[in-house]
Amino acid sequence: MTSSPRTVGRPREPDLDDRVLDAARSVYGERGWSGFTVDEVARRAGVGKGSLYLRWPNKAALLVDAVRSAAPSVGNINLGNLELDLREFARQWMAFVQSIEGTMVSRLIMDRHSNEELAAVVGELDYPDYIRSTRALVRRAVRRGEIDPGITPTLIADLVAGAITTHVRSTPPGLAEVAHTEAYLTQLVDTVLRGVGYRHPSSQDSPGDDT
Repeated sequence: MTSSPRTVGRPREPDLDDRVLDAARSVYGERGWSGFTVDEVARRAGVGKGSLYLRWPNKAALLVDAVRSAAPSVGNINLGNLELDLREFARQWMAFVQSIEGTMVSRLIMDRHSNEELAAVVGELDYPDYIRSTRALVRRAVRRGEIDPGITPTLIADLVAGAITTHVRSTPPGLAEVAHTEAYLTQLVDTVLRGVGYRHPSSQDSPGDDT
């Protein structure tokens, strides 16, 4: 009688990564970088610490993975002209900054400036998503003749995203419902567009490139 082959080790739990990343975000949200430990993440996730080190080499790699995996993408916007595109970008960015995930990303960015281990893991891969997504919007606007080629995507992205981030972070909680409105976003985008010399495409122009 031929015996069946033995399975070496325990099978990998399908939800292991999700449990660990959820636990990591919870620990970081409560304790910050100084109180973030692999031991505590393992305890909350209900796994052995060794299982974590098989997947992540250190606590910095674990934290960066946890925060990035929760951050929504801000982009994939193409509504026909830069005005509409920036309005939608502003709405998405406002929602992101107000979210728990947005707060966690901001916290990670601040922590990396004071911690070499964290900064080494983030490295050059941490190119801001909002700048990357805005580059496509600006390039299309240049091809349509809406703005001059000398206007850089980073400038427009920083003007919109930076203003929203500062606005949300500095508004007292009691005024948030009034301050974080569509009217604010409209005024902000209109001001930025005037500042960069935006020219709305005429009705006879083609909608522009989609790529």
